[in-house]
Amino acid sequence: MRIQGQMSPRLPLLFALLLSPLAGCGDAWVAQAAGTPAPVVAPLADEAPAAGNQARFVVDGHEFRFSTPGIRRSRARAGEGVVAHSIELANDDNSLYARVVLQVPAGQGSLDGDYRAMPLGAPGAVGQAGVGEVVLAEETDARRGRRMLPSGSGSIRVRREDGDYVVAFEVRGDDLFRPADAPAITGELRFSAGS
Repeated sequence: MRIQGQMSPRLPLLFALLLSPLAGCGDAWVAQAAGTPAPVVAPLADEAPAAGNQARFVVDGHEFRFSTPGIRRSRARAGEGVVAHSIELANDDNSLYARVVLQVPAGQGSLDGDYRAMPLGAPGAVGQAGVGEVVLAEETDARRGRRMLPSGSGSIRVRREDGDYVVAFEVRGDDLFRPADAPAITGELRFSAGS
């Protein structure tokens, strides 16, 4: 059986429509398609932070910072008489992310105070007030991919300042994603205290 066909007059139009969005992608798209990572611009240490919810952290001498208009908050029961408050911030493309979870006594209206940083799934953290966890992530190197940085130990201090919570932390690795004896990660989160 012999099939004869003729190219549809719509086919060139279809190709033109599909290729036009790719025309403006330039070298970054070609580099990604070829398997070569596009260059990444590192955050500037002296860059003035924008208004809004902010995160800054330093890992092995490299500073990451971002601001975002919105945050994600949640509360959950963490044990008898203990509530876990979770606050998450991320930049526009989700390449930088920060989350802090603070366990406080149920009924406590404020998050102010000092917390011992540890993995909240650890036996010593379950159902305990006064402990917290910081989880950071950065994906600024396309060759390496996303680097997760959960806290294994350290300290978290929360204070109110001008209607915001300021969370300062110094944490060490959890020995899974980052060695526990690696240099401490330091940083600060700032977000609205809310109502």
